Amino acid sequence: MTRYKPKLLLSLLLALAMVVTMLPSPALAAEADDVPAITVSEEMPEETPSPEEEYELPIDETDEEIATPEEPEEEPMLPEETPSDGFVEEPEATPTDIPEEDAAIEWEFDADCGELFIYCAGHSEPFTSPDDQPWADIRGSIKAAYIDDCEGLTIQSTAYWFAGCVNLEYVEINPPVGEIGYHTFYDCEALHDIVFLYEPDFPVLVQGAFETHHPLEWKTDYDPRLHIIVMEDWMLDNICAYDWHVDDCPLTACTGYGGGVSTYAATAGSTRAVGYCSYCKKTCAYTEGYDQWTATVHCHRLWCSNCGYDQASGVLGESHVFSHYNSSYDRCSYCGYQTACTHVTVCYHTSTYTSWSGCNWYKYCRSCGVLVDSGVSHSSYTYGSWQYYSTSQHRRSYACSSCGSGSYEYSYHSTTTKYGQYSSTQHSVRSYCSTCSSYIGSTSYASHSFSYGSWSNYSGTQHRRLKTCSVCGYSEYEYSSHSLKYGSWTSDSAARHKRTVSCATCGYSSYEYESHTLSPGDWVSVSDTRHQRTLTCSCGYSITETADHSLTYSEWSPISETHHQRTGSCACGYSNTETGLHNDADGDGYCDDCGYLLTRFSVTVPASLTMTVSKYGEVYAASNAAIVNNSTGMVEVTGITVSTDNGWTLVPYGSNMASAKVDSKLIGFSVNGAQSGSGGNTQMLTLSDGWLIPSSESLPLVYDAVVSALSQPVSEQVLTVVFVLEWAPK
Repeated sequence: MTRYKPKLLLSLLLALAMVVTMLPSPALAAEADDVPAITVSEEMPEETPSPEEEYELPIDETDEEIATPEEPEEEPMLPEETPSDGFVEEPEATPTDIPEEDAAIEWEFDADCGELFIYCAGHSEPFTSPDDQPWADIRGSIKAAYIDDCEGLTIQSTAYWFAGCVNLEYVEINPPVGEIGYHTFYDCEALHDIVFLYEPDFPVLVQGAFETHHPLEWKTDYDPRLHIIVMEDWMLDNICAYDWHVDDCPLTACTGYGGGVSTYAATAGSTRAVGYCSYCKKTCAYTEGYDQWTATVHCHRLWCSNCGYDQASGVLGESHVFSHYNSSYDRCSYCGYQTACTHVTVCYHTSTYTSWSGCNWYKYCRSCGVLVDSGVSHSSYTYGSWQYYSTSQHRRSYACSSCGSGSYEYSYHSTTTKYGQYSSTQHSVRSYCSTCSSYIGSTSYASHSFSYGSWSNYSGTQHRRLKTCSVCGYSEYEYSSHSLKYGSWTSDSAARHKRTVSCATCGYSSYEYESHTLSPGDWVSVSDTRHQRTLTCSCGYSITETADHSLTYSEWSPISETHHQRTGSCACGYSNTETGLHNDADGDGYCDDCGYLLTRFSVTVPASLTMTVSKYGEVYAASNAAIVNNSTGMVEVTGITVSTDNGWTLVPYGSNMASAKVDSKLIGFSVNGAQSGSGGNTQMLTLSDGWLIPSSESLPLVYDAVVSALSQPVSEQVLTVVFVLEWAPK
């Protein structure tokens, strides 16, 4: 794979970024609450490369490949005459090369400095999640990312490209990109600088591209804001249009041309930038400029392009920040003021990249281009088969898959004991190395050690088993006669049964046959007319025969006042019941079939209950009223209903009639303790115990009434009393 030199502008911007970080802390902190300073958070060496030297690089050479040094002659890793007992260790390469097979993106990662290089690829399909990153396994180690401007590299969207790269600080984007997609820099909490090198187009910034779970404060003594550098002033308008507050991502931005921190004082003047305006309360474009004032201080001005507010509240005096310009002068990186040189040009080679030529690698300094380190790292080896070398060792050849260099690898035999058949009583004993497939040393002999397998059938009279030497595997059969045992009889057909004859030792089996011997079982009912029984053999065979029931009937027995029944039974257990009506042909009151005494319900109730009322309101009732039970069993009075006639009204039996009006026709009634209650024309009396009437007995009715005063004798019907009688419960 081939590496490319960084762009001229990139070198320029990096040098300036290093100058900015060398600002004295009082100068950086000055007016922090009012001025959104544009700074870089990465600490750099005290001595930096001369900007003048970097300007001398011709622009038309920025894309040339770095020359590949001649490949040094490789010494053999192990002398053939001096075998080793292990593998030869491969030298570890400083960069980490992780190509992705069949990927649309080619990339390399330098583990020493945490730099990711993305270059020379075809069309890249958009990612749908951070898992699509080819560098997902190492994203926590990435500190800087460079997307090179190679021919044919087109990027539709950078969605999710650097999501989760929590240590990413610097990103440089050179080829055309359609959009900085959703979650491109998600959770990149350490990100401080993004440089867009290409023009004339500028990518669409998709909202959410810079979202973070670690929102930064807008004003702190140490400025943590994201710093974006673009090539044209109009590109700042695109950045201003993005809602940085939604992503919790404070920002400063500027162009790569003009004055300010992104260029040298030789062209100092006003330039456009982007930062947070304390008056507009949002990220705005502003004008920024530096002018030399004294030998120690320059002026720094910031004007908001939206509201016109001077961010510095006028002229802000800041100390010069000097960097080495040439052998005679040092120059202020902001206003361009020059003073006598006090610096010694020293490059610390803090940022390197690696170039490969076959298996040889060369590490160069990005700042000065010096070769820092080199070496050989074979990626993989092709190995030959192990071969016998001596009584103690074997060896195999190996060669690098890329360059073909190699030698022999040696290892000691790893032996196991192998046995082989020698005779029917002995086996051979030898040492064997399975790695090189060779026998080692001399052969000895030992007697077989037999183990025996299971007996298996051999014929109708014999079985056999295999005996095997557990050491060498030699085997032969031994034979023995069957030892028979007999199983249970089982049915074979309607005429005979069979049983197994088997050998308990080997499992051999056969059958012997015999005719059934049937034993009859009991008859059991199968329907209202038939029963059946089973004829069974001791082997389990059975057959069923059927016949009609033979019923024997019991005597008739009464089951109600009108019916009687009897049961017909068969010897098989079947039974049925038939019913019939009572029959009293001879008129003796008993059923002719079952002898049941036929019942009758006959009760005599008084047709009227007479009462006589004296002129003084006294009531006289009859004393011989009774209910007579002529039935064949006990009856019970279950209800008494009283209704008034001819305009009379019921009142409680306990009413005092002395206060009642004459001829008001009020009457209260009582019979055997059951009394009228509230007023009305009809009432059901509440009955207590004592209303049972045994057969051939009577229930006397003791009744009485209270009546309101009358002016004339009354001969009309006053009350109607209805008695309800039923069979007494048994």
